[in-house]
Amino acid sequence: MKTIFGSVVLSTGIFSLIAMPVQADHHMEMQFAPSEMMTCAYKEGKDRDDLKKLTNAFTKWVKQNDAGYTYYLLTPNWHEDASGWDFAWIGSWTSGADMGKGYDAWMDDDDDVGSMFQDVMDCNYSLSSVTSITVPDGGALWEKGVVWFSRCEIDEDAGLGAAIGAHRAMSSAMAEMGQTSVSWAFLPALGFGDVEFDYYHVQAWPSYSQLGMGFDNYFNKGGWKVQSEAQEDTMSCASPNLYTFRMVHGAS
Repeated sequence: MKTIFGSVVLSTGIFSLIAMPVQADHHMEMQFAPSEMMTCAYKEGKDRDDLKKLTNAFTKWVKQNDAGYTYYLLTPNWHEDASGWDFAWIGSWTSGADMGKGYDAWMDDDDDVGSMFQDVMDCNYSLSSVTSITVPDGGALWEKGVVWFSRCEIDEDAGLGAAIGAHRAMSSAMAEMGQTSVSWAFLPALGFGDVEFDYYHVQAWPSYSQLGMGFDNYFNKGGWKVQSEAQEDTMSCASPNLYTFRMVHGAS
């Protein structure tokens, strides 16, 4: 299967730490939720202090008008090319209905916060449809950590369900080795250009220590063998790009 999606943000996609239903069964029906993604560069003369003032004002607006919204800031670490932007802004809702209500409220009255966005940064905007692969114990959201994004293509005789099942098999094997991580599949939806791949595999860890444990489990304890067997004739994914993230505001 090959689907042509839109132009990539963060060069490989963006992630959203939304609370999604647990899907332990590889054959369970997938549930999707929307995530908005912005890659942003500071305007001349603007810096982190200006961004802080903006996020303070925006969070105040969100608490009053968009209770289902969660958002994060990401900075690039190991990355093929992040020269055109300074940070990423990732926002999410648990449903499309919540997203629509939030945008209606924003369009109706943004309390002049929109002008602050225009003053502080220039951004590219996109929207993805996200389904969970694995979730944290209890569904709790992490306030900070590290996350990677990898472009994936599904083999012609397979489908998205099979690809999700392969990722879950890999995640289960790594969890048995003591690794703590969560993961999603991101399908580009709106605001993308011409890129040929099917989805982003997005995986997050609560710390670099946990990421390092995953490195050892993968390369030195046989994780790569499990991955090879799980993904055979199903899908293939590119080398990931890595980011540090922190939560700015969680949904109430």
